[in-house]
Amino acid sequence: MMKTAFATVIYKQARQYLEEFLSSVDRQTDKDFDLLLVNDNYNSNELEEIQTILESLTVNYKILDISQQKLSIAGTRIEMLQCAKDLGYDLVILGDADDTFSCNRVDKYKKAYWKNREVAFFYNKLIFDNCKDVFKTMPKRIEGIKALSQCNFVGLTSSAINMKSKVITQEFIDSLKESDSPVFDWYLFSRIVLDNGIGVYVEDTESIYRISDNNMVGVSRDVKKEYEVKKVHYSNLAKKDKYYKKLLEKLEGLDINKLTENPNHQGYWWSDIQMEE
Repeated sequence: MMKTAFATVIYKQARQYLEEFLSSVDRQTDKDFDLLLVNDNYNSNELEEIQTILESLTVNYKILDISQQKLSIAGTRIEMLQCAKDLGYDLVILGDADDTFSCNRVDKYKKAYWKNREVAFFYNKLIFDNCKDVFKTMPKRIEGIKALSQCNFVGLTSSAINMKSKVITQEFIDSLKESDSPVFDWYLFSRIVLDNGIGVYVEDTESIYRISDNNMVGVSRDVKKEYEVKKVHYSNLAKKDKYYKKLLEKLEGLDINKLTENPNHQGYWWSDIQMEE
């Protein structure tokens, strides 16, 4: 029997959106899953208030309270994956606590899982609340690191992980702690692909993305911020693969002032700085 979780990290900064998130999860057409909530920074009284809301849902829920650990953004997400591993889930569908989702998302991901048991992760379309696509095009399959090396289109709000994949071992999860990446989803899926994990696009379902300047991406393009993010990202991955050592060298050789004057936006996150065709 397949064991599925819909997982997220809950945190105070997204409190005003939490009910919308929960309602979106509760409206799923396939309700055979657990809602797994990892508490980042709510205190005990605030968590009791949230639990009252959870009791009105039609889906089962579990809460992992890690608030006392005072972890980084990356650290909380790693704990979420560890918890899912410990609880024996086959498929973990991910979603940010300030976003909402198509009501068929769980159903579509389960079907994709059964058709692609060898696949390490899945991803779906991302749209704004005005129904416009965040990305103009999405590749149907990711089998090599070049697809993710220059930019990112697989986020923690629009993806799922096959916890039974040969890539997602306990050793792999432990190794994620070696890096405190400022963009953890990009680091996570890059690591999976570097370990020969394959990603597959899930058709006909969506994540509705709420973007603001509180997001790492932000609402406006910032080449200098992209440069700093990529420098950390490439430095982390250079420890794992020589391809990233070359990318880091190329990045450090660029003239950031010229890039600021002539951005080359491709439509994906962190895509203004391109070092390869």
